[in-house]
This record gives sequence, C-alpha cells and structure tokens, in this order.
Amino acid sequence: MRLLKTSTLVLCIGLSACSQFQAKDQENTAAAPGAASSHWWWPFGAGNEVTAAAPAPEKKPVEAPKVAEAGSKQPGGHWWWPFGVSEGKAEADKATRPQNVQVSKEWLDQHEKTLRAAVAGSKFTVERRENALVLIAPVDGSFNPKRPELLLPVTLGPLGNVAKMLQNDPESGVLVLGHSDSSGDKTINDKVSLQRAQAVSSIFRLSGLGADRLRLKGVGSSLPRADNGSAEGRALNRRVEVLLTQRTSLLALAQNN
Repeated sequence: MRLLKTSTLVLCIGLSACSQFQAKDQENTAAAPGAASSHWWWPFGAGNEVTAAAPAPEKKPVEAPKVAEAGSKQPGGHWWWPFGVSEGKAEADKATRPQNVQVSKEWLDQHEKTLRAAVAGSKFTVERRENALVLIAPVDGSFNPKRPELLLPVTLGPLGNVAKMLQNDPESGVLVLGHSDSSGDKTINDKVSLQRAQAVSSIFRLSGLGADRLRLKGVGSSLPRADNGSAEGRALNRRVEVLLTQRTSLLALAQNN
C-alpha cells in the first residue's frame, strides 16, 4: 500500500511539472508570435519543426579586369593605364606645342622693303625665306677680331635702324642666331656663337623689345652656309642672322632653327 502511494505521488508531481512547462511555453508563444516554432528554454533556434531557409544566391566568380600585355598599344599610351587618354593632358600638350603659323605674303612684302632701306650701304645683306626676313651680319667687319663678343661701331647704325623699324610694329618678333665655322674646338665655337647672338640682341633689347618678341640662340657650326674646307667658305659661315617674323610664329621659328 505504501509503495502504491509513493508511485501515485511521484506521478502527480511529474504531471504537475509537465503542465507548468506547457503553460509557460504557451505564454512565451503568445508573447512572441513570430517564434511559434521555438521554445524559451531552447537557445539554438527552432525546435523539431524547423523551417528550411531559402538557399543563398549562388555567387558568381568575379572576373578580374583584363590587363593588356606589356607593349600593347592602349589609348592612354601605357599598357598599365586602362582609362584612356586624359583630355586635360591632351589639351595641355596641344597648348604647349608651338603652332607653325604661316607668315602672310603681305607682311613679308611690306617689311622687306623697309628692312633693305634700313641697312642700305652696310655690309649687311637681306634674304627672304618662307616665314621670315633674314638680316645677315658677317663676323668679319662686324665684330672685334680680338673680342668676338664686341660689335664694331660701324654696325650700330644699321642695327639701330632695324630696331626702330620693329618699334613701329608691335606684332613683329626677332630671332637672333649666332654661327661659327667648324675649325677649332666645338665647345669654344658654341660659346663664341652664343656671345655674338647676345651682342646683336642687346641692340634690340635696349630699344624696348621684351622676351615675348626677342629670342636668341648660339648654334655653333651646325648650320653652315658654305663648305668649311676653304677660307672663303669659313668666312661665310661665321655670321649672325637676325630673323624678322610675325610675333605669332616666333616660337615655332625658334624651335625649327
């Protein structure tokens, strides 16, 4: 009899505990409607009735950008630059590149007559070229034989006349080129040719021509007029050339000579 009572008591206690668990579970379900398939005492997600999750979208492998082989020609100029030519750079290059402006025939006709009149009676000669009028001053008779960087007084009158002519035309420009023959040391010849160009250009600078209208160069023996094998030829090659042109074509003329 005692054993029966004990078993009955244990069964009642078990049933009471089950009913409490069930009541607690129903309260939690009502409090969290979205968690109908889970239990408050189960921290790992849904219980026996687990809803299958939607399959994750398949990740397609991302293709690496194709890189051109080294040496292949790309719009940007480099195999490692895939973005094409920069418009700003292209415009900048175009802006800095000198434009070869054609000097008009009317400008050459007008200034040739005035230039020949300005140096009449001197040892200077005048030539007409495609984009410039060229005043040629021979070194012999124009520069001091002992001081190659010094002009003789006889040259000051003709060069002064040419400078005055340019003052009346603000749209004109001047390029002064100093030349030498090929005899002697090249380094010395290059230096002397530059000194001669500086001596002549100083006359134009004193007359008021600024850097935007006046350029000079010493080119040594790189542009001979005659054969350096004879004394006569070397004398012709020792010279200073004053190129008169329109201001807009001065930069291109300087880079082409």
